[in-house]
Amino acid sequence: MDTKIGPKSKQKKNVISKLGFLYHIFIENRIPRFYSENMENRLCNNEISLTRTELSSIENNGIYTMSNVPDYLALLIEPEEQGFKSKMVRQYQGYLVYLKDIDDSKAYLAQQLSKRNIKNLFAKQRKLEGSNNISYTFHYGDITKEHYDFLLSEFYDMLEKRFLEKKMYNNNLLHWKYYYDLVYPMILEKRASLFVIYDGKKPITLTLNFHLKDIVFSYIQTYDIDYSNYNMGDISMLKHIEWCKKNDFSIFDLAMGQTDYKLKWCNHIYNYEHHLFYNSQSLFTRIKALILLNELRLRQYLRDKDIIGKRFQMDKFLFKRRVKQLSNFNWHES
Repeated sequence: MDTKIGPKSKQKKNVISKLGFLYHIFIENRIPRFYSENMENRLCNNEISLTRTELSSIENNGIYTMSNVPDYLALLIEPEEQGFKSKMVRQYQGYLVYLKDIDDSKAYLAQQLSKRNIKNLFAKQRKLEGSNNISYTFHYGDITKEHYDFLLSEFYDMLEKRFLEKKMYNNNLLHWKYYYDLVYPMILEKRASLFVIYDGKKPITLTLNFHLKDIVFSYIQTYDIDYSNYNMGDISMLKHIEWCKKNDFSIFDLAMGQTDYKLKWCNHIYNYEHHLFYNSQSLFTRIKALILLNELRLRQYLRDKDIIGKRFQMDKFLFKRRVKQLSNFNWHES
């Protein structure tokens, strides 16, 4: 029997490995089997109920791991198997915009930004709109397949160009065919959205968001580097805040990774956690779990000391190794 993993299955596995818990709740809209079907959004004080599913994270000799669990979601851990225990290791920080108690975007700007930053933001927006034929669209619940194909192709080209300019590797590029197949039905079902800033018919800023209840999770963002002088990220953020308030979303989550941009805009910082489940009745498994826990703690210690993420940046290291692979990559055929 042929047990080879096809390109699509490999891409899915890599995306699951990258997103961890976030993949299950935002893309599958399911909860892994070690958790109760009900979780609470601590910030909004509301309950999210999801169907439980089989665990599809890493399994190794009775050890299961689940990365990227945001701590603003209160989870009840319920190991099904007799003798399983759980451990938690803090990971990196996440950043979000909390809007439930904010009246509108103007109130948020006044709370979050200095008067100078607000003035500069609107000056850039006026200059952008005065010099170009600008429109703003959230594709959410309705988009033609033809236009979707056009936008995903432009999205890839823009993302590639942006990261070649930064000399950094972006692993979303090698999984683009998987995202292309995944996102279209999710947009129609209002489980995902594509935000686009157009100059005429040309997209110049694109953001892929996933949705769960009153949470908008911003997953991939990019812009046309020819428009860099207009601070497109700030204008995009303003439009997202306006749209979230209009559509009753309380959280705009910008995920993990500290940047000046996130520190500027986000009013809530949270932690991600790495959950580990292991069979405590097996001595071998307990030893393996202890080794893995220490590895995770060491990795986080190196992050806290700015050794991983600042002094050593994996994306820059991988760029040098994979820039040729990207230059020969055709996502349509992957």
